[in-house]
Amino acid sequence: MESVAALSNWMLMSTVVFAVLTGILAFLTIGKSKRLVNRLSEDILSSRKQIKSLEKTAEEIRRELLKTQQHQDINQLKLKTSNSSAQELRQELLDARKRLEIAEAAIKEHQARESEDGDGSETMLTLDLELEPEGSLSDNQREQLIALLDPGPKGNVDIFCVMDDDGSELTAKQLDEVLTADGWKTNGVARSAFSNPPKGLLLAVNSKETAPSYASFLQRVFSTIGMDVSARIDKKYREWSLTVIVGSTDG
Repeated sequence: MESVAALSNWMLMSTVVFAVLTGILAFLTIGKSKRLVNRLSEDILSSRKQIKSLEKTAEEIRRELLKTQQHQDINQLKLKTSNSSAQELRQELLDARKRLEIAEAAIKEHQARESEDGDGSETMLTLDLELEPEGSLSDNQREQLIALLDPGPKGNVDIFCVMDDDGSELTAKQLDEVLTADGWKTNGVARSAFSNPPKGLLLAVNSKETAPSYASFLQRVFSTIGMDVSARIDKKYREWSLTVIVGSTDG
């Protein structure tokens, strides 16, 4: 009986020891799991901070690149504008030189005829020279106008001439013909009476806000070929369109 009791006590003690060990292991396992969870949480938090830092850095880089690109675009635009202005200036100088050469040749020819013909030079000059109608485009101006209009923009143009002025009407018809052939939309030439007719070409728009972009282009083109050009803003003209008035040719 004593042996049985001793065995029972020993088994009970073993069970208690096993339970204690199991509890200790469970406690250690739970503690380790908590440490792992805490470490994972810290890692996730650290990763989030790193991601936010990277996103902030990426945004700063993007802004810097955008700013750099904008500066490059501005510089390129300035360069294009400068090159365009230089080309326009060179073309104007070439056109002026051509007109000067033509004038010098005409003067030399006139002087040569005067020296050959003596007193009858004025009469002979009047008989020999074929003068173009007053106010009309010369062949040289017409050729230059066609060449300058070709690569440029197109749009709507209303053309008016001074009533009972043959030179004004002829020039207006010539401009209408060239513009129409180049792809511009016109309504032909309309005659209009003016209490104070303009001189040269008058480009009129309804307002600055509704002025078509090609208005300044035509103004430069007409000036380049040697025409006297002025501009006016008047509400009586159509919006988003350009009105070209060929002024009086009377002195």
